[in-house]
Amino acid sequence: MKLVSGAVAVLCAAATLSACGSDSGSGDSGKSGNLTSVSFAMASPSWNAGFAVMAVVEAEGFYEEEGLKVTTNLFPSATQAAQQVAGGGADLGLMTVEPVAIGHDKDLDLTYFDSYWPKWIYSLQVPEGSDVKSIADLKGKKIGVTAVASSGATFARTAMKLNGMKENAASLVPIGAGAQQINAIKSGQVDALALWDIQYQAVKNAGVTLTPLPVKETADAWGGGFATTRKKLDAKKDVYERFGRAVAKAFVFSQANPEAAIRDLWKLHPETRGSGPEKKAMADAVKVLEVRLEGQGVDSKTVGRIDEAGFTRSLDFLASAGLIKKFPAKDVYTDEMFTAINNFSYDDVAKKAKSAG
Repeated sequence: MKLVSGAVAVLCAAATLSACGSDSGSGDSGKSGNLTSVSFAMASPSWNAGFAVMAVVEAEGFYEEEGLKVTTNLFPSATQAAQQVAGGGADLGLMTVEPVAIGHDKDLDLTYFDSYWPKWIYSLQVPEGSDVKSIADLKGKKIGVTAVASSGATFARTAMKLNGMKENAASLVPIGAGAQQINAIKSGQVDALALWDIQYQAVKNAGVTLTPLPVKETADAWGGGFATTRKKLDAKKDVYERFGRAVAKAFVFSQANPEAAIRDLWKLHPETRGSGPEKKAMADAVKVLEVRLEGQGVDSKTVGRIDEAGFTRSLDFLASAGLIKKFPAKDVYTDEMFTAINNFSYDDVAKKAKSAG
């Protein structure tokens, strides 16, 4: 379908072709000394404070604690991360719901085993004072997206279709990430944005006040998480449990000491520090991280839990837009590893975080 901007074609190709663009070579995990090597495809065009948790898991040695040596590679979209996993270029990936759901009908065999985004992360927002008051008002307007093939762009098209509009009723303008997004909205290059939660927080940090355009179909929907192929999960279940547990520890650490988490991010990826006074840089980064920490289940010791009702809500949204045929959520996720992923001392990890200063 045109609505998904070639995502189906890309994913179908991945089922039969070797994936490309990964620095880690083969996606088959193997031994590296006493550690199990794992290649990980993360759907993000760049490192930022919203992924500080994934820096913590490396910087604090949580992968090593679980006997893993993880190589992380970034890919600009969830579709491309899914392609890597389905095509054998990565052992697992972090991705939103759409490519896994779309791939279900194409027998790509992708399945989630751990949550990362407990809520739907995409939305449409406009600058305060805009004459755009509803999705219908977007006709003839310019919507800023990270890329025209991004999940945010797919969301914008889908939201317009569900509101009786043609997918090309508004123009999608690629504005990249970071400062480019802020400049685009401040200068009036775009009339609206189709981004995700942490990107909106970054825009707000820059002094831009935004107003959401409600999309009722995604209220209380699940956002996405870590996925692999069913074949790999069945063959190496223990490896994926250990990966999930390492990430869960990083969530606990980050909630206990968000500033320490940001320092870990800056240490591993100094480009995320930006310029300007450190106090403001830290405050802005913590606000972005806190968006990601919200609702993760650290307090209830349920990190990584996939909510079936929320996942079903996501599938309902995609089905209502004609992107997929409806199927049970558990066709593409498992909760059988949830207990093992949370089998560690939350108190010990929190103490480690607090002692980090």
